[in-house]
Amino acid sequence: MIKLATDALDEIRREVWNEARKAGHKQAAKELKGARFVLWKNAHRLTERQQHKLAEIQQTNKPLYRAYLISQQLREIYRVTYEEAVELLERGSPGQGDVGSRRSSSSPRRSPTASQGSKPRFATD
Repeated sequence: MIKLATDALDEIRREVWNEARKAGHKQAAKELKGARFVLWKNAHRLTERQQHKLAEIQQTNKPLYRAYLISQQLREIYRVTYEEAVELLERGSPGQGDVGSRRSSSSPRRSPTASQGSKPRFATD
């Protein structure tokens, strides 16, 4: 599932890159091409330089940044407890502070097949 989200994110990045290139925005296209690994990387593992690059994307390309946040939120639901995952999904649209900030060293990684004793609830239920 994470791979599908990452592939979709990269597809959006390529579309935005192609649009910038075709419109003659060479610098923007160059920056988007160089952002590939920043967008793929877990939020809590970004270097200071990569955080700066991500902040630029946030300011200049809202659709790409939103796709990034959604992919990070999907990653996050596999890192937290069941209850926290439900909360993240119910919250819907992620914000910058949501990404990578919920996991603590005491939070066990939750297996997607782990039984939690109740039916999972999603925002669409």
